Amino acid sequence: MNNDIGQILTEGLPFRWGAASDVGKVRAVNEDAYVIEPEIGLFVVSDGMGGHKGGALASSIVAEDLSVMIENKLHRLKSDSPRAVRRLFKAAIAEQSRQLCIEGAVGEHGYREMGATVVVLLIRRRRAYLANLGDSRIYRFRAGRLRQLTRDHSVIRELLEAGVIEPHEVENHEAAGQITHYIGMEEDAAPHVKTFALQKGDRLMLCTDGLTDMLDEKSIAGILTTEEAAQTACEKLVQKANNAGGHDNITAVIVDYAKS
Repeated sequence: MNNDIGQILTEGLPFRWGAASDVGKVRAVNEDAYVIEPEIGLFVVSDGMGGHKGGALASSIVAEDLSVMIENKLHRLKSDSPRAVRRLFKAAIAEQSRQLCIEGAVGEHGYREMGATVVVLLIRRRRAYLANLGDSRIYRFRAGRLRQLTRDHSVIRELLEAGVIEPHEVENHEAAGQITHYIGMEEDAAPHVKTFALQKGDRLMLCTDGLTDMLDEKSIAGILTTEEAAQTACEKLVQKANNAGGHDNITAVIVDYAKS
């Protein structure tokens, strides 16, 4: 299910959500895609690579096919333990990566060497499960503090961790935007996967780098603090990223956990 029209509160579910996606001020095509399946608590955001229509196709394939794959695997899951769900995430993302790699190699859709980032969030039995490949992110806003939960698969992160560059050098570095892991890569995909217990009032945000490249964490936290409605917060984040330059496609999905 792909829905652009705002916050939905589905009766009986412990969360509210909102979503917004925009082409930005520079790009001609929106290569971001997202799929939301509220009935099973699944949220997927993908940022396409490969340029223009090829990138848009890659992200659409990833968001739609991966959500179906995860849902099918959940229905067949014998154990509902956190460990079992984490294994499911790893297997599904690795399988999706192999499939996109094959499609890109044969050029079935007319586009070769397609790829995409992905972030996945599943809310299940008062726990959040998340996974990512690439530099799209998931943040948690809890008790006024914003924390990145995903791990960037990027050259910049590796350089920072190795002490080769300092944080103030990131913005203008020649490696900015270069990712090391993604859906469709030739090597086996090994996503970053984690889980944690949800708390009432947790606000989770999935986003592409078109948002985080334009807005720092202070600006993001400010909007998450002042905008109570998830849909309004998404729209304000996209608007502010566009006002800051809108150099890339921008997507934000916010999930508010309301159950005690």
